[in-house]
Amino acid sequence: MPASLLELKKKIASVKQTGKITEAMRMVSASKLNQTEDRDKGYTIYNDHVRKTISRLISSQVVDSLRDQDVSIDKRNIAKIDYTDVFGLGITADMIQPRKNIKSTGFLVVSGDRGLVGSYNSNVIKNMMGIFEDERAQGHEVKVLAVGSVGAQFFKKNNVNVVYEKNGVSDVPTFDEVLPIVSTAIKMFLNGVFDQLYVCYTHHVNSLSSAFRVEKMLPIVDLDIGVKEAEAHKELEYDIEPDPNRVLMKLLPQYARSTIYGAILDAKTAEHASSMTAMQSATDNAKDLVSNLTTKLNRARQAQITTEITEIISGANALE
Repeated sequence: MPASLLELKKKIASVKQTGKITEAMRMVSASKLNQTEDRDKGYTIYNDHVRKTISRLISSQVVDSLRDQDVSIDKRNIAKIDYTDVFGLGITADMIQPRKNIKSTGFLVVSGDRGLVGSYNSNVIKNMMGIFEDERAQGHEVKVLAVGSVGAQFFKKNNVNVVYEKNGVSDVPTFDEVLPIVSTAIKMFLNGVFDQLYVCYTHHVNSLSSAFRVEKMLPIVDLDIGVKEAEAHKELEYDIEPDPNRVLMKLLPQYARSTIYGAILDAKTAEHASSMTAMQSATDNAKDLVSNLTTKLNRARQAQITTEITEIISGANALE
């Protein structure tokens, strides 16, 4: 058999084997995607209830404080409230009161630990480098908490200050596994390592699309603080022991932990979706390549047979 036919057969066998591997990887990613999607949905519901409870507790205290000061209760005065006047110095005010002089900004960046996930990691890195430039232009020092080895290695090579690094987060992370990450981030914020913290990750929209998100995590600013929340709190008639401030001292860190965990879980979901799409594309390409190579093989065989028939006929004619 000519060398060209042997080479084509070897290529077809190799591509078929590669296609089997990418199809297996696609199925694994799809399984992990289903697991993280289910966990993400459940945790979103829990986190939303915690946020509403905190909003009502803080709103109740703020409204009572304004009434004690004989200040009109409206959106403007509520927005200007100094939480240290309401809760005093402590973790409650620290976690919800924006700092006046921002010197450094922390970014908890979630990337992957491996390749074969399409443009997932490159999109994270590209977006973050632009954000770092904007932050430096404002005179803020950039400090990165990197979750995922791809992002951590890139930032280090490009002289970005990585103050914390965590690699090897499992494909379907549990809260207990992520707890050291979020606890470290909160401690750094409270200890003044940075004055504000943003969580940067890829949000899972659906199996075919995702969106990069940058959300301010600390101080906590996504609370619904107002008169309506305070009234809703009173209508529910909570029994608070020992007092609202101590309850908030427990709830606020828990809310920050659960929100960051939710972001990491969301990012893992997007990573699995990207991996599944990339492996599906690779499998389809392998099938197309096998089809093209098979066509070339058939044509080569046909050409060989035609040549052999021609040679036989020519030999027969020569004998006559």
